[in-house]
Amino acid sequence: MSISQIIVFFMIYSFVGWLWEMIYTPFEYKYFENRGFFFGPICPIYGFCILFLQFLLEYIPIFSSASMTPPRLFFVCMVGSTLVEYATSWTLETFYHARWWDYSNFKLNINGRVCLVASLFWGVAGVVLSYYIFPAVNMATNIVPEIVFETAALILVFIFGADFALTNASLNSLLEKIENANKEFTERGESVYQAIAATPAQMKKRITDHDSEMLERARSVAEGLSFSQKHLMRRITKFSYGFGKDKNNNREKTNMGNKIREYLFNLRYSSKK
Repeated sequence: MSISQIIVFFMIYSFVGWLWEMIYTPFEYKYFENRGFFFGPICPIYGFCILFLQFLLEYIPIFSSASMTPPRLFFVCMVGSTLVEYATSWTLETFYHARWWDYSNFKLNINGRVCLVASLFWGVAGVVLSYYIFPAVNMATNIVPEIVFETAALILVFIFGADFALTNASLNSLLEKIENANKEFTERGESVYQAIAATPAQMKKRITDHDSEMLERARSVAEGLSFSQKHLMRRITKFSYGFGKDKNNNREKTNMGNKIREYLFNLRYSSKK
């Protein structure tokens, strides 16, 4: 398979993965939602996993031999794809402090990044791809002229590059706004904590005032986001920045990202009623 063919099929597989996500999300979220990382209709994790599986089956002897029965193929696809999914989730959260999917509500999940149901799906999908899709793809590579693949690859690389640049710039700007809001309310939270410690009688009022201020700040930041940033917020499952306990005083840290996301979700949900 040539470089241009790899690019074209990577984009096709990524688009098919995006279509699957569009079909799957209504069952979980009760409405259609684009859960991909990019603005465009692609989910690269699908493209990478499918292409990698195709490469293993065609070029690595141990995987392309007759001993690769459907059960063994199912196991390889299940384990391999699960590892990729976990690594991708960890990488995105490490760099962007956000998750684009979360299996915490599913049984037998690992840190909400992977779960048994999804892993079983990957295994079944791998077997179907190997026996039905890859033969058709190989046939297409022999029929379609190489010039068609080369032209399509150039166009798709340009579109993908532009999408990546726009997504990354918008996301970094969004995270900067959220980080500044987090920092602001962490400092306010510290002053509230100190006031509560000094005057326990005013505890309820100060906590209520602080929560109201936080919600108002979340509303202000949310309404100041650009269209693309609001679009990104709806794709993210949750933000992990500031998530958890403050080790110094065992208080919950501020997580403005999730408050802003909650505000936008409620706003959108109420508009659908």
